Amino acid sequence: MSTAKKLIIDRVNNMSDDMDENQMIDRLYMLSRLEHSRKRCQEEGTIKDSELDEHFKEKRRQYAGV
Repeated sequence: MSTAKKLIIDRVNNMSDDMDENQMIDRLYMLSRLEHSRKRCQEEGTIKDSELDEHFKEKRRQYAGV
């Protein structure tokens, strides 16, 4: 069995039995995105809150046409 398939099966087995299939799919997607983000932070590093704030201020200025 592939590592990815085993990981998905393990995650599904740890989910609550009262979740419906849409909730399970949503949870798998969320866990996948979180894992992707964690790996990206490890590889590329993180930024400070002040840098993030400045990044989004610049984006708002761009969208406002300033």
